[in-house]
Amino acid sequence: MNSVTVHALLLVVAIGCTVAQQSFSSTERPLDGLSPPTPSVPIAPGERQFRVVYEWNVLDFAFTSEAERAHALYSGRYIPKNVLISDCKPFANRLYLTIPRMLPGVPATLGYVVRPENNGRTDPEIVPFPSLEMNERGNCSALQFVQGVAVDKHGIMWVVDSGRTETLTRGTDHVVCPPKILLLDLKRNGTIVLRYQFPETVVPAGNNYLNKVVVDDAFGGFAYITDNSGADPGIVVFSRRLLKSWKVRENNSMRAARNAVRFAVNGTDLNFSIHIDSIALGPYYNPGVEADRAASDTLLSSQNYERNVYYSPLSSYHVYSLPASLLRDPEFNARATPQDILEAVVDYGQKLSQTDGMFMDNQGVLYYGLLGEHAIAKWDSYKPFTAKNQQIVAKDPTFIQWVDSMGIDHEGYLYVVVNRLHSFVAGRLNPSEVNFRVLRAKTGALSYVYTPDNLFNSDGKYQYAGAAGEPFADNGLSYQYEGTTPASSRLAAAGIFGSTAGAPSLGNIGASVLLCVCGLMMTITMMTVA
Repeated sequence: MNSVTVHALLLVVAIGCTVAQQSFSSTERPLDGLSPPTPSVPIAPGERQFRVVYEWNVLDFAFTSEAERAHALYSGRYIPKNVLISDCKPFANRLYLTIPRMLPGVPATLGYVVRPENNGRTDPEIVPFPSLEMNERGNCSALQFVQGVAVDKHGIMWVVDSGRTETLTRGTDHVVCPPKILLLDLKRNGTIVLRYQFPETVVPAGNNYLNKVVVDDAFGGFAYITDNSGADPGIVVFSRRLLKSWKVRENNSMRAARNAVRFAVNGTDLNFSIHIDSIALGPYYNPGVEADRAASDTLLSSQNYERNVYYSPLSSYHVYSLPASLLRDPEFNARATPQDILEAVVDYGQKLSQTDGMFMDNQGVLYYGLLGEHAIAKWDSYKPFTAKNQQIVAKDPTFIQWVDSMGIDHEGYLYVVVNRLHSFVAGRLNPSEVNFRVLRAKTGALSYVYTPDNLFNSDGKYQYAGAAGEPFADNGLSYQYEGTTPASSRLAAAGIFGSTAGAPSLGNIGASVLLCVCGLMMTITMMTVA
């Protein structure tokens, strides 16, 4: 190979390195190693429209035999009109559903159906998960009342069990178990990875309503759970690494707004005073850099370390957020005054109606229901939360009656549960009509859990261990810390709470240089082989 060819190849590498550091327009995302992954299959025009993939008049379960179903019906263990689906999360070839025990006669509170492509029925029976025994009512080791679940990028399902059954009935015939969170390995058919019982001081048994949950992969894993109990609403935070939990309260943004308790769904007038309900986890950003600039600069985007936790009371027209780093700090929340929390809250403004379910994809787009509008809307969180930027993507007064929850699968399909909760609570469901639906449309994005990692939440960079006598969950990571420093102080020193924000990110600059060097080495190797 002659010198001219060598110089030409070196020039190509140099141009490639230069282009990698050029600015992108505000409408493009940088195509570097931190860019969110997307499904590889292109989207056909018709796939962007929401279609019904499942629908049920009443919900049925996959009993082992007809005799067992008959016995469950006869004994009252299964009362079809009392069964309602709430949350949905797809994984592999299954769609996992939660069936909260709001009324008696619910055989299982967690189950699954197979994906539409693998099942000919549009009203499939729900298979109890991980088993019927693990859903036994009255067994506090089993699941009692599951309304919200989340699946992380490792295939671990985080199952939140509030522990109290028959929440819509009066009387004393209720099961009251300690509230807990279970981590189930979906790749091993629901093997229990971790079981954690919330302390009474954080989530009191029989006096909570743990609802929806999102998971944050930072520093061993955190769960942010909405508790919309009337007595003490807030966000419950659980650290998988620390095996600790605490609660964040803010009365202005987490409680029902008086002007939003009355609304109508499909002609039914409602008076619901429901506190913090929906929750979503946004993409990483750098609070010290303008969003447009960070989106167009590869190096700046690689220095992002903060995430917003978006939330809204059901009885509210507003969307709020708190920084994830603040929620993760147990010491701050122990000493913070109500004013301290309030000052950290961001109010994005108004939406058209009340919302029960919302879900963030890994491109920063928030999907949410509009109950009074019989609609599903979306908002690009990189843009202001204005009426112009809030786009309704589906609206139908018949098929979209009470959007409860959402989830995105590995192909980019967004699944939406519609369950007529307003009629269920009033006892007005008609078993001769379709009451429960799962809608689906392709989005071109993945779940928020596939948001790329960065240096500021890397377990590889910040490794630490528990002090003597402090329980830690062993997640297969090496712990290098020795000492008796309180856990929260160690986390602050490790940069979990954003203390490293002002430090220059030499690691990212080095990564860019390394990419160019690797490209040069690869070119030289190719020339040598040639």
